[in-house]
This record gives sequence, C-alpha cells and structure tokens, in this order.
Amino acid sequence: MNILLVYPNINGQFQIQMGLASISAVLKQAGHRIDLFDTTFIVSGSFEEVSVQFMKRFDEVLAKFKEKVSSSKPDIILVGIRSLEFDFATKLLREAKTNLPVIFGGQHPTVSPEEVIKSDVADYICIGEGEEAILELIEKLESNEDVTKINNIWVKKDGKIYRNPVRPLMKNLDELPFPDWDIFDARHVSTIGKFETSRGCPYSCTYCINSYMQKIYGGVGGYHREKSIKKTIEEMEQFLKKFPQVNYIWLIDETFTLNNDRVKDFCEQYKEKIKDKFNVKFGCMTRPEVLSEEKCQYLKKAGCVEIAMGIEMGNETYRVEMLDRKMTQQSIINAFLMAKKSGIKTYSFNMVGFPNETRKDIINTIELNRKGKVDEIQVTIFYPFKGTSLRDFCEENNLLDLPRNEVGSYYEKPVIKNPNLPKKEVMGLFRTFTIYCKSPKIFWPFIKIMEYDNLVSINLSRIANTFIKQGFKPKAFGIFFDYAYNNVLKVPKLLDKLTILI
Repeated sequence: MNILLVYPNINGQFQIQMGLASISAVLKQAGHRIDLFDTTFIVSGSFEEVSVQFMKRFDEVLAKFKEKVSSSKPDIILVGIRSLEFDFATKLLREAKTNLPVIFGGQHPTVSPEEVIKSDVADYICIGEGEEAILELIEKLESNEDVTKINNIWVKKDGKIYRNPVRPLMKNLDELPFPDWDIFDARHVSTIGKFETSRGCPYSCTYCINSYMQKIYGGVGGYHREKSIKKTIEEMEQFLKKFPQVNYIWLIDETFTLNNDRVKDFCEQYKEKIKDKFNVKFGCMTRPEVLSEEKCQYLKKAGCVEIAMGIEMGNETYRVEMLDRKMTQQSIINAFLMAKKSGIKTYSFNMVGFPNETRKDIINTIELNRKGKVDEIQVTIFYPFKGTSLRDFCEENNLLDLPRNEVGSYYEKPVIKNPNLPKKEVMGLFRTFTIYCKSPKIFWPFIKIMEYDNLVSINLSRIANTFIKQGFKPKAFGIFFDYAYNNVLKVPKLLDKLTILI
C-alpha cells in the first residue's frame, strides 16, 4: 500500500518525531511505500510564535498538503497527533477534501479516543503504541479482510463504531527495526541525534499522560520497558555513519538513570563505541530522586554534558499532594548541584499556572532554580491534557477556560481560571521567570516592571531573555536588532501604541 504519513508539527519541535519514524520503519520493512507530509519547515520561528503563525498561514500549509497528496498518490493517510495538534490536523484534512481513508494515531487518540473517532475526518484510530496494530490494520485493508476486530484499533464503518481493547505492550523492543530517519528532511537531524533506550515512565505525575497509559495497560509493571544496551549502541553507530555531521546525542528516556547497573553498562559501551570512535557527546533526562554521585561519575566519564530534570513546582506540599511528585526541596537542589559538581550542565523543566497556584508558589519555583544553580531553564504554562488526573481536577472544580481553536501550544496563555492569580499575572511571571532566576535580587523590583501587560514591558522582557539565553555575543545583538527592526521600527505611530507603565 501507498501510505502518506502526516506530521502536523505546529509547535515547531525540531528533532525527528520518533513515533512516526518507528511506524514508517515497520511499514517499510513489510514492503509498503511511505511518504511524509511534514509541516515543520513551512512555518518557522520560536515555540512561542510558530503555532500562532500556522493558523495565520493556514492556506499556505493547505496548498502544500494538497500538492503532496497529488504527487504521492496515497491509498491511505496516517496522522500522528499530540493533543494540541488535533484541531489543526482535522481542519487541514477537512478542507483538503482528499476522500481518502484516514488513520489517527499518537497521544491524543489514546487519551481522547471518543473525540477523535467521532471527528468527521477520522475512519480509524490507534490507541497506545502503534507499530504492531497499524501494521496489522494496513495488511488487512490491503487484502480486504475484516478490520473491525484488531486490538488497539477503533473502526468507524457503516455508521457504527467498533471499539477494540488494547493489546499487550511489546515486551522486546529489540525486535523493532531501526527508526526510519530517511523519511524526514535532513534539517531535522542537523547536528543532533535523538534516541530512546527505553519506553514508558514508571512514575505517575498528575499532569502527564503516563499515569493514564499505566491505567490502560494495567499498571506500571509492564509499561516501562528497556531496549538492550547492545541494540541501542548499534542504532547509534548506524545513525552516526549515516549522518557524520552529528556531534551530539539526546536520550529521550524520561528517567534514564533509574537503574545503576544499566547506567554503568550504557556508559561503558557508549564511551568505547561512540565517544572514543565518533567523538560525540550526549545528554539525558531523569528525575532528582534517581540521580546519584556514582551515576554522575559514570555519565561524565562517558561524555554526558547535560542532564535535564523536572522541578515543575516550588511548593513542596503542592508538588507532593497535587502533582504526585514525591521529592523534597533539598533533594531537588542536591541533584542539580550534584550534576554541576560533576561538570555536567543542568537543565530544568518548570511550569506556571497550575490550579489554585499563588504568586508565592511561582517565586518558590524560581528560588529552587536559583538554589540549584540551574544552567538552562525551560518554563511552560500548565495545560490540562485530557487523560490526566489534573485535567479531571480542573473539570470537577469548574476551572477550565479552554476555547477551541485558540491555543496551539503551552507557551501561549493560561487556559484555566485561578482565583489566586489573574491570567495577566501568570503571563507576566511566565515571561520573566528566567530573568528572575538569573538576576541578582537587587534587580527584582525592576524585573517586576517587565511583568506588566504592555508593549514596553513585553519588549523589555524579550530583550532580557535573549541576552540571558545567548549571552552578550554577536548572535544576541543580531537577534535584538532583527527583532527591533521588525517589531518596533516598522510599527507606525509607535508612541500611540505604548501604554503607561504605572
């Protein structure tokens, strides 16, 4: 069969989409022809800007999609979507009017299957991991067999919906072929490679769909699975031979340092077969409570240059009771300082805008980053994803304020009501979060001015964030002058648009 994969990457995430790469590899191995429509490089920009631009330039994306369908001549369309991409993807398919059968897979069909299968553009959806289920569906469609009894697959046929249960998860990830890197534009690779050494997080944070996945698969016992280190290293070797320009590898495992012996084994093999041979360093993600000095030493020796960990919320009681992240303030601080002491750069994940959060809570989150001396900071706005228990909490307490077709990313704006914190204040703290983290407290009264919702304050915060991220280097000045030219000098009657600060 001829299959067109669709990647509606409205958040502009740069790296290869691993789910689609794996599905493509499995389908190609079975003899099917695969093509890809990828929106990533149609609209460019920062995470904060690109999703908005996609809707503004929808007609351009639609035209290119129609061109791809015409040239590819697929028998079926397979769309991989995350929750924030659903509205855009369905609009694209609806207006393209291809009259082709459509399969939806990925995160959103898994957590919100009823919504997706009832969409006027969906014929089939895949719940959970898709390699085995989608291959079975494609094979049966090609041979005109009955497709209404395939586990993981829901089918809409003759006015009826066939809802099938999930199948057991793949136990041996080594059986999967290497991901299909070739289907993606080479710009997705650039100088960075992305790999998984395991699947499934054993923790159940209330804002994350992992807890939902654990429920539908019967608990944590079988959800977290690991590839063999041997297979992982072989995959990296093949990738680096194919893309010799790559000088950095990112491990996408959510908790890479769970097991001490496995970390040691990986680091020994990585140093011998990747670092020493290809001179490629790597970074990984983990959680503060599963990092130790011994693991840091293994990682540093093998060539690890960055560790990313979630802080998320600075109020320990809230973090434990509401987010199910059972870690103390000091354990978080110690983990970041431990990595830093080992000579490994640190990166933190943080959120603002949680239900009933206060300004003091956000300041506490900032303080944890400061005390942990975090090198690089990511902050996003809390989004109540379907399938999460924090979404349920928001619904039960009438906190949702979520208009459709207006939010494309968790960088845009809050989507819940908070009696403790107005949305404008959340946005102000979101814009200045990193500035607070990186600035001496003597400057905090001046930083508070940047929180205000006016053109001057917003522009000041953007300028400050640029120099914090880039440093006082030529690149930062280039970004600054480019921004000033396009957003200030080209604005007529600038003084009419400025509002009073106080």
